[in-house]
Amino acid sequence: MIGKQTDFRYLRILLVSAKPHVVQVMRHVLAINGVLEIEVATSGHIALDLLRANRFNAVFCDDSCGELQGKSFAFAMRRDPDVLNAMTPLFLICGSPRRRDIELARDSGYTDVVCRPMSAGTVARKLRQATESPRPFIAASDFFGPDRRAAPRDSFRGEERRKRAARKVKVAAPSEKFL
Repeated sequence: MIGKQTDFRYLRILLVSAKPHVVQVMRHVLAINGVLEIEVATSGHIALDLLRANRFNAVFCDDSCGELQGKSFAFAMRRDPDVLNAMTPLFLICGSPRRRDIELARDSGYTDVVCRPMSAGTVARKLRQATESPRPFIAASDFFGPDRRAAPRDSFRGEERRKRAARKVKVAAPSEKFL
């Protein structure tokens, strides 16, 4: 395990990728961090079926997972009423993202972005942050996902200019079964 000693042995991870080399690398990186249970889906549609039937602690989605990819997958996962936990941490795996790609992922409902090539330490840090201290979820008419502000900011000192405040949803603690 890299860095802070967090026990990832009891996490169930869903990996969505049609690329065998991405699956192999992610399996290796997750195994280094102690993750024992990894399920693989080769398309976004298969992943949604798995998310409707099983609970996962995190989902890693490759940016080229077929016809249901990127923004579409995050949108479908976060808004599908049959998905068992729409607030599951969702990570986008990108090859060489541009700022625009990262902003699009953030605005689509992804929890974070993991860039290839990746290190076991980076994946551990992002997974630890998402599972141990998740950001509150925002439910708005055109967005459902983790608060897009990555880090807490100092209190705003000025006039409130939003027409209506976004609702924050409290994230439930993970069940003992998955700890």
